[in-house]
Amino acid sequence: MESINTRLALIGINHKSSKIAEREHLLLNSKEESEFAEKLFSLNEVEGVMILSTCNRLEFYFSLKNEIDPFDLIERIYFEKNIDISDYEHIFYTFREIEVTRHIFRVISGLDSLVLGEFQIQGQVREAYSKACKLKVVDKMLHKLLHAAFRTGKRVRSETSIAEGRRSVSGMAAQLMIDNLQKSDTICIIGVNENTTIMAEKLTYAGFSSFLFVNRTKYKAEILAEQFGGQAKGLDDLKSALENSNAVFSSTGASEYIISSKLIKELSQESKCPSLMIDMAVPRDIENSYIPENLKLYDIDDLRLYLEEQKRNQLEALPEAEKIVEDEVKVFQAWSETRTNTILEPYSEKFELIRQQLIEEYRTQFSEKNIEKVDKLTRSLIHRMQSTFVRALLRTNQELKVFLQHRDSM
Repeated sequence: MESINTRLALIGINHKSSKIAEREHLLLNSKEESEFAEKLFSLNEVEGVMILSTCNRLEFYFSLKNEIDPFDLIERIYFEKNIDISDYEHIFYTFREIEVTRHIFRVISGLDSLVLGEFQIQGQVREAYSKACKLKVVDKMLHKLLHAAFRTGKRVRSETSIAEGRRSVSGMAAQLMIDNLQKSDTICIIGVNENTTIMAEKLTYAGFSSFLFVNRTKYKAEILAEQFGGQAKGLDDLKSALENSNAVFSSTGASEYIISSKLIKELSQESKCPSLMIDMAVPRDIENSYIPENLKLYDIDDLRLYLEEQKRNQLEALPEAEKIVEDEVKVFQAWSETRTNTILEPYSEKFELIRQQLIEEYRTQFSEKNIEKVDKLTRSLIHRMQSTFVRALLRTNQELKVFLQHRDSM
């Protein structure tokens, strides 16, 4: 039974609040994510939890029984791993209630991503939600929130141009390579996952055809080589692959550096070092303590400046996308306010959608300033009508009971 005082809360870090070195320290692997979720769910204050972990963000979504500081919750669990996160408190952001709703709706719509309109995040949120569901750590509030978020993301992508071209960080990284390389250059792609597949797709479409795919498990690299052409190598042949490459793109889940500074120095001294390397991994795959002058190395933090120019071209679609998010926030809020009312809960979202549709029909007849007044007025009207509806229904129900009792006594 859901508590009437259940409240949404979120604590997290992302590419805007933290540096990659800080995120590396706090990163959770897949096994740790499950352990953290189960331990957090077992706490008396927690009714539901979901952990969203990507290369650019680590966020803990909570359904809580009281106003406890969510940082205190995650600090306890990190402490069990012998990690003191008190020095990192300043990089965490905390949201509550409607701000949690607005944040996850913006995240899943690609409005809070390093790349505006990024499409990968929707799949990452689905994966996080699916994982939490399998662990049975999601309550009614989080279930409803996530389904509303998926609907919002779908609307933003289908009703605006914010995500045209299936934008992603790896797609933008591919554009960086396209802008700086010749089509005859050889590109070494390390790792087998969605990021490396997108990179290969983008480069192939742009006319590149010389690839070296490297992976710890060689047969997985062979699958990409068969799909896009090129050669496949295991990590034991990494130096050979780098010696024969003009550029490198790396995105693995390794816990240690794949390309060490020592290896970069050796390649540089032999005049066989690639001229461009892009590291999409968190923790990073490429050590940066020694970078020769002729090597351009980009990690996720470095990509931000390059992406700012790309983002300016998308800003025209942003207001429309933000409006969809705000409309969906109001729909979820309408449900949240009545979720413990068995009479109103099934109808609250419909009432809000009708209200929004009516405002849209007459929007051109009002100034933006007056639209805000109309919005406030109609919301107040809905609340009063709901109260009247409930009282009338209860009174009718009571009268029906009296009638039935009287009939049965005859």
